[in-house]
Amino acid sequence: MRTLKQMVLVLLLLHTVPGSADSDEFTINPGLNDAWFNPATGGQGFFITVYPDIGQVFLAWFTYDTVRPPEDTGAMLGDPGHRWLTAQGPYSGASAELTVFVSKGGIFDGSEPAADTDPSGDGAITLEFADCTAGMISYEITSLGITGEIPIQRVQPDNQALCETLATGGQLACTRPEPDRSHGPNNPPVINRQIIPFVEIVDGGPGVDGIPALEQPEFLTNPTTGSLGANDLVVGVKIGDDIRAYPHDILNWHEIVNEQFAMDGEMRGASLSYCPLTGSAVMWKSTPNSADQTFGTSGTLYNSNLVLYDRETQTVWSQMLEQAIRGERVAEIPEKLQVVETSWATWYAMYPGTRLLSRNTGYSRDYDEYPYGTFREDHSVLFPADNQEDTRLHRKTRVLGLNVGDVSRVWPIRNFTGGVEILNESVGGMHVVVAGSSELNIGVVYNRQLEDCTVLEFEAVQDSLPLVMRDTEGNGWDVFGQALEGPRAGQRLQKTNSYIAYWYAWTAFFHGASIYQ
Repeated sequence: MRTLKQMVLVLLLLHTVPGSADSDEFTINPGLNDAWFNPATGGQGFFITVYPDIGQVFLAWFTYDTVRPPEDTGAMLGDPGHRWLTAQGPYSGASAELTVFVSKGGIFDGSEPAADTDPSGDGAITLEFADCTAGMISYEITSLGITGEIPIQRVQPDNQALCETLATGGQLACTRPEPDRSHGPNNPPVINRQIIPFVEIVDGGPGVDGIPALEQPEFLTNPTTGSLGANDLVVGVKIGDDIRAYPHDILNWHEIVNEQFAMDGEMRGASLSYCPLTGSAVMWKSTPNSADQTFGTSGTLYNSNLVLYDRETQTVWSQMLEQAIRGERVAEIPEKLQVVETSWATWYAMYPGTRLLSRNTGYSRDYDEYPYGTFREDHSVLFPADNQEDTRLHRKTRVLGLNVGDVSRVWPIRNFTGGVEILNESVGGMHVVVAGSSELNIGVVYNRQLEDCTVLEFEAVQDSLPLVMRDTEGNGWDVFGQALEGPRAGQRLQKTNSYIAYWYAWTAFFHGASIYQ
């Protein structure tokens, strides 16, 4: 028979525990979450878990004998073969009053289930702690006719330090997991100043700057709903009170717009890029103090996607990886800004005071003409792209994609409901909220765990654009993840590694993504 000393239970709870920081009295807290036993009763012990959010303690009392006794053998606790008691109930201060439930007749790893327990319970346990290392269990199990006391101690000091921090009202430091900055490996191997083999970067045709970027372009300051078709797509940006919209019709021909915004108390450069071959739009802050903060088109493609170059160092960057892939700044990751891609009708309804990128660009282009024929609707892929055979969706399906570590997930825009739909999900261990609408042609995803480690739950808000969701605290949030009303007004949800792209392009970069249906 094994002893409980061979077992270790490690539970991590990132919660603030009720209690007074001014009190020296010991209080039950999540630092008690561990395996406990009495050395005199080898082969049995207790798993204890404290749930401060609901003020409850769960206890499992077990014997660790995997061989069921013969049917004619008497058992000291319950029927022959009995292995578990469970108990749960509220706690206050250093003690907890638990209701016991007895399961009968089951054995470990066997096909024979345990019998149902009495829903009203089979007795009571009082759990009393003296400190973080010792306690006493007093039990009266009426259905079995037994009573007694068992002194307990930890098997190993796994959570003892945590317990000592929390026992008198201390707080566990908030440790919200931060999202990966990169879409791929955080530290990719660099060979000859490149992280992508040179042979996988292909010539796109026009040459360096053959597709000219726009430099500090003009904007219409009083656009009307008739400036574009209602369903024409735009990339929207909101930085402070500066709200701008960039039509696909213009981006199709220029792909990069180098801008200036007031950020962090100063004017900072920012570059918006849109790749019409992959349907992806992202925006990056410029590097502070760089001599030339602008980007241009390199004339090359990786996975059929735009490859940019920065004009200061000539380093080339993958747009969808959002990372430098060759050159002096190889493996560097830019500081990213949130964009919202949607229809002009939706954007104008949200922000009627928006500035709209003007067609007066200084270039002679037919902005009413899409330069790639039927590419947006057909199955064609004009340049090499890895994993083109993932046909779970039509290649040109627009998906909102998210990467968290090694986990990738997409939400097809067309799969959202007509009104605003809100999804509270967990992807790769990150708590996220997704806001989308097929009718409004919109999709965004944010980290819903705040800096104070609070994980919010959201529900949809209809017909109140740009407000799209409300949390259980009563805060109202817009499509840029900013609280517009409520006790957290002014706070922002954390940006995630996400953007909208064509399905074939997303799966070329990030294989095996799960799909929201």
